[in-house]
Amino acid sequence: IRLPPRSTPKPSSAASDVYKRQIVTSRYFLQPLEKVAKQHGVRAIAVDLSDFQKELDIIKELNYNECKAVIILGNEKVFSAGLNLKDLMSAKETSEVSLIFGTLRDLLTACREFPGPVISIIGGHAIAGGCLLALASDYRYGMHGTHRMGLNEMAIGIDLPPDMLSIISHSIGRENLFEVATQCRMYTPSQAEKKGLINEIIGHRLTGKKKATSQALEEAKKLAKFYIDAGKPFVRLKQSLMHDTNFDYQVLIDNWFNADTQAKVKSVVSVSYTHLTLPTKA
Repeated sequence: IRLPPRSTPKPSSAASDVYKRQIVTSRYFLQPLEKVAKQHGVRAIAVDLSDFQKELDIIKELNYNECKAVIILGNEKVFSAGLNLKDLMSAKETSEVSLIFGTLRDLLTACREFPGPVISIIGGHAIAGGCLLALASDYRYGMHGTHRMGLNEMAIGIDLPPDMLSIISHSIGRENLFEVATQCRMYTPSQAEKKGLINEIIGHRLTGKKKATSQALEEAKKLAKFYIDAGKPFVRLKQSLMHDTNFDYQVLIDNWFNADTQAKVKSVVSVSYTHLTLPTKA
């Protein structure tokens, strides 16, 4: 979601205060998604985890000075199936394999370290690296369907390095962490929600994916705008959640006197007093 530059006129849309940018996780289904994206005032960008150059391109896009929020959307069949194993198997040099895995790591880190909100909408299979990409998001919407979500690294003998494991542990509770990380189970959307892979399912079992995707996009845009409006306190909170950093309480005090903070507090207090009903005397 791009905040419009002062010199650029605002677009005429329902959410005219922001520009939207949509990240699409499969180049093979980009054309139909461009139509969906256009309907929501969002620009589609193809991202293929099997193409490290495209991963590098999207890492460059995650520039908080220009882009204030990210919504990651797959298609109705695949959110992301992760790295292309055929490419890995065809690699002849260790440097090639290192480049592929290293670029995935950098993409996950870029999503996780992005100061603004990163939201995923999962309406198709999210397997291995694709599941990690979703888990690197701050919030994940899902929808009902026959697709599955899970990590299969142990089944094919691939390590989960500590930095990738930390992405999983930030989303999955301790009671489910070992199972999700090691047992290679492929979860249904409902199961994924119970395990913490998905935060919220949009629609019900009879809701078509097209409608559910549209609803999820609207919810994601509202949530993203909420965090954008929250400003620097959200950025600091996200960093604290990710790194368990020590908090300087002077920042809290200084922020209290910030003009935007004071305006928000006065607005809340005004509304509270307006709706306050005092008890009558007996």
